Amino acid sequence: MALTISEEGFYKQIFQVEEKNISPYQTVEIQLNDPKNLSKGYRRSIEICPGLDFLIDDYTLQEDLTVELADGTPGSQLELSFSLLGSNYTEKTHKGQNFFAAGWHSGKGGFFKWQAGSRILKFDIHLEVPFFQTLIADDIEQLPQQMRRVMQVEGEPDYFHFAKTTPAMQNLINQILNCPYQGITRRLYLESKALELIALRLEQIKSDSPTNISSSLKPDDIDRIYGARDILIKNLDKPPSLMEHARKVGLNDCTLKKGFREVFGTTAFGYLYDYRLEKARHLLETGGAKVTDVVQMVGFRDRSYFAAAFRKKFGVNPSIYLKNSA
Repeated sequence: MALTISEEGFYKQIFQVEEKNISPYQTVEIQLNDPKNLSKGYRRSIEICPGLDFLIDDYTLQEDLTVELADGTPGSQLELSFSLLGSNYTEKTHKGQNFFAAGWHSGKGGFFKWQAGSRILKFDIHLEVPFFQTLIADDIEQLPQQMRRVMQVEGEPDYFHFAKTTPAMQNLINQILNCPYQGITRRLYLESKALELIALRLEQIKSDSPTNISSSLKPDDIDRIYGARDILIKNLDKPPSLMEHARKVGLNDCTLKKGFREVFGTTAFGYLYDYRLEKARHLLETGGAKVTDVVQMVGFRDRSYFAAAFRKKFGVNPSIYLKNSA
């Protein structure tokens, strides 16, 4: 029997803090309750300042664990997630790896699964878009275009950047997790370390950004490539061929292929493949369609192939995902 922990406990504690007129910069924590006393751990949220908070998952598991995510506020969200111990199969990061994600969140809760048999330690930084925009100020143009679009346009496909966690990053995380201070000193210390960690992570993105590797694309070409992306999204079930695609946006096929990889980090049809799966996940989350209907809606022809692709990307069968979302 799998264990379960629910984020609803966070909000109960936050409401209690607000009712008592206590400073909102508090740590709230949900302890893992295992009736067999074999597994232990916690999920801890720390609000550092408006627009910036930490989330820590720390478990030693003898049985599988499902974390039920509470509903939130729809909007663009930014997250830095570091896998320190164990493997994060849901988001495909392992010990010593991390990702920077920017995406539009529907506000609907979901679930997160951890596998039994290992120690899990995961550290996240969550940033609200206005806070992040204040940090980078006039340097926003240095960010990858897809990240900027996610922050500015509702419904844009998510931006992900995966990387190895450097020793300098690991040192900062250790300092955060073992902060020796209390009160206002603690908050200022944690905020400064978080900003330093964000800076190191943005430097990785900047150095890997295709826009910094090649300047061969003209601004008009980039606009046309985004137009080509939009055509793909509107024709999930019957996407045009590469030649048709290029002709529709006024580019030759070579420029389209090269440009798509530079702007989005993948081929046009690799992008379409991932977008179909993300769209399918969103449809299953809303609970308004059967798996068979979703397969057709996102352009897959074979349900078995779709199920295998969905399981590979999200770590769970679509039918189980639908059941858990409901």
